[in-house]
Amino acid sequence: MLSGSLAVKSTAKVALKNNWTNVIIGSCIFMFSVLICNITASIINIALGQIGSFIILFAGTVFLSMPLFLGLLRYIWRILLGVCDNPVSVFYYFSQKCLYKKAMVLIFVLGIRALLWYAVLNIPSLVVKIVSSEVVYELLNVPMPIWTANLNNTVVFLNSLSAVLLCLIMLKLYLSPMLFVADDNIEVAEAIHMSTVISKKTAIDYIYLIFSFLGWIVISLFIIPLIFTLPYILTSYLVHSRFAVADYNNHIENSHKNDFSYDNVEF
Repeated sequence: MLSGSLAVKSTAKVALKNNWTNVIIGSCIFMFSVLICNITASIINIALGQIGSFIILFAGTVFLSMPLFLGLLRYIWRILLGVCDNPVSVFYYFSQKCLYKKAMVLIFVLGIRALLWYAVLNIPSLVVKIVSSEVVYELLNVPMPIWTANLNNTVVFLNSLSAVLLCLIMLKLYLSPMLFVADDNIEVAEAIHMSTVISKKTAIDYIYLIFSFLGWIVISLFIIPLIFTLPYILTSYLVHSRFAVADYNNHIENSHKNDFSYDNVEF
């Protein structure tokens, strides 16, 4: 069992004690990229419509904001290790072509997995939508059954259920970003594999941590700008992840099973 949410948060606060300003600056760089993408998409929406706006927003998010997010995670991780870089180091994955390419591989692998699972999980909802569609019955030249009017609630339920299931399925990959930024030599496939292995024991603790931050998330939306809460949330995520990896390594060291059944994770 990992340390509880309170221990994780306390450790995060200690790590940020003398580094709040630097981490806030790094977070601002990331959030500014998100703001720029949204403003640009809004302008494009006026000129080219929703399709052009979506393309710009998607491209900006994937190719600019997400690598910056990984850079921000790496910057905070190094602070946890006692190394305080210049906040500009959030651009780390833009510094070399090979680093940017590697970051994009992780982003696309995680994104494609999420999209594929989203498509599969929404098949029941799609079937119900087709059954309740007036167009289908017009094409078949048959009267639309009265009972189909009650299927709208079913569609909403299935959409909600698929969203929950998607989060639970993707939860096994939640350690991937941390493992990726913590070790410059790790391969994307290895980071994803190790996340799948380690998260089997730590996913529940991570869910507890997320729920413990619900109040902070609400405060961020209505009272305190996200600029101040994002560093705290991300640092807590990395602290939890560090505890998860340490717990996994301790389990391996204390195990009497064959060495080839496990892989130690070192930083």
